[in-house]
Amino acid sequence: MMRKIILKTLVFLVLVVLADFLFGNAIAYMVSHIDVGGQGRDNYICREMSDDVLVFGSSRAVHHYETQVFTDSLGLSAYNCGAEGCGILLAYARLSMATERYQPKVIIYDVVASYDLLKSDNSSQLKWIRNWYDRKGVAELFQDVDSSEKYKMMSHTYRYNSSFVKSAFVFLTGEAMETSIKGFVPVEGVMKPRKKRVLKGEKEVEVDSVKMKYMKKFVQLAKGSKLIFVKSPIWYEEDSLKMEEVRPFKEWCERRRIPFHDFTNHPKYMHHEEYFKDGKHMNAVGAREFTKDLITLIKGDMENEE
Repeated sequence: MMRKIILKTLVFLVLVVLADFLFGNAIAYMVSHIDVGGQGRDNYICREMSDDVLVFGSSRAVHHYETQVFTDSLGLSAYNCGAEGCGILLAYARLSMATERYQPKVIIYDVVASYDLLKSDNSSQLKWIRNWYDRKGVAELFQDVDSSEKYKMMSHTYRYNSSFVKSAFVFLTGEAMETSIKGFVPVEGVMKPRKKRVLKGEKEVEVDSVKMKYMKKFVQLAKGSKLIFVKSPIWYEEDSLKMEEVRPFKEWCERRRIPFHDFTNHPKYMHHEEYFKDGKHMNAVGAREFTKDLITLIKGDMENEE
């Protein structure tokens, strides 16, 4: 009797492993052949991208940097590698995969303290990296964020469980849920006028050691490229404590002679609704205007280096 139970259990486990392997690889094939929408962007960035100017960061990077303006002004091809709700961990993984193929000429990083510098839930940044787990350096990143991930990643299906339904829809229909222009996703509309508001910071700012580890690794990968950090405009005003969140990092960049252009409280943009879709994200008009202003500063940086 016990032998039968053990045998049935073993057969069941073998079937589960086989099903996971077959289903996981079927999803992997499907995902790898998507060339539109967010997954299409991800596939291009991690496997094909060879553009001269790259933009990294969170949703503010995605919506604030119009890639065509870089091409028109600098004569260089450009691609926006930002991702909603993600920061330095995804940026490092994507740049690591890109630099296996080539070294971009200019790298721009849009800094958001919660995603790039301060203590927060790092596991949320792993969603776009799971299907690239076998690429060089990615397994170490997962280990640093959550040591239990290495056991979960033994499941082929787990790598895609958060995006399967969306990916299946895009694969079967060919319809993208977002449209980008060389990675840039323009946002239309203007925010409603509101009472002026000041974002107030906290007295204690706790730097995340994991984020800083991969920020340093990102900077190392960017050697040979013109690296520029930027804090793009927001509609709100920030008080001195809120601005303190990035001050140590700005000083860190200064010591390494890495340009950091901070548009916080910039009079051209702060409290000007016509440039924003909401308080923290610029619309297409704002993105174009801001990108032009940034390019002027980048040209100045390049002239100073000559």
